[in-house]
Amino acid sequence: MSDNEKTFFASWHPESADTCNDDTHCLVCRPGGDVLVRSDTTVGFPELMEPVSSLPEWQRLCIGTLDGRSVMLISAPLDAGAPQGYLWANIRPLLNGLDAGRLEALCRASMLASWDYDHRYCGRCGTLTLQDSKESARVCPSCRHRSYPRVSPAMIVRITNGSKILLAHNQRFPDGVYSCVAGYVEPGETLEQTVLREIKEEVGLEAAPPCYLSSQAWPFPHSLMLGFETTATGEPIPDGEEITEARWFFPDNLPHIPRHGTIARWLIDDWLEDIGYLK
Repeated sequence: MSDNEKTFFASWHPESADTCNDDTHCLVCRPGGDVLVRSDTTVGFPELMEPVSSLPEWQRLCIGTLDGRSVMLISAPLDAGAPQGYLWANIRPLLNGLDAGRLEALCRASMLASWDYDHRYCGRCGTLTLQDSKESARVCPSCRHRSYPRVSPAMIVRITNGSKILLAHNQRFPDGVYSCVAGYVEPGETLEQTVLREIKEEVGLEAAPPCYLSSQAWPFPHSLMLGFETTATGEPIPDGEEITEARWFFPDNLPHIPRHGTIARWLIDDWLEDIGYLK
């Protein structure tokens, strides 16, 4: 999760041009995590490389720069159909293998598309809102209420015990997939309190004070995942609701773990490197 080679820088320009060309990275997103891809190219960074004249007059917005080129978000409505030769694909499998800059650009585009659609109307008085011209916000022209993109802080924690790591199967995961314990921050909590509470609630263990490691934007739907590490002892007891199984694993018998490109996988691989198992 290193930021040393960052190539994406966020910005906000509602008055951006409305065409895709050689000077822009063009991403077409709709709420819920879908992105428009060519029917014959459903892997990699899903930018449109040519002008798309068949696209309706969906909202355009410059959301940053990637490798020195503007990144344009074309934000489609929830029920938008795909033009001929294109299809809607969920961005989750597309994140695998992207470099840091492209990962950040795609996450920002997806999160802004969902937020922009969900806040078309003022939550205070119901008036149709307008994009602010200077910052990422929607403004009500009636009561002046401002809505900013929602970011939900969540923690994910690597729990170790010597040469073992604790991994858990969430009931939402595919069969056989295990990952680190994770959960959302509650109002009034510190991140450290969230880590200890989630560990106790989900796997029944008392853990040592956690240490922060790294973070990752995660657009499902609008999370900021903050990665921690801690230690614990004892046998885990899954809560039986969210977590259906939790076990200690040695590095040579790991189960199926999350794909590369996720902070969960980084936490596991970083531990394997720390103990000398990965070179």
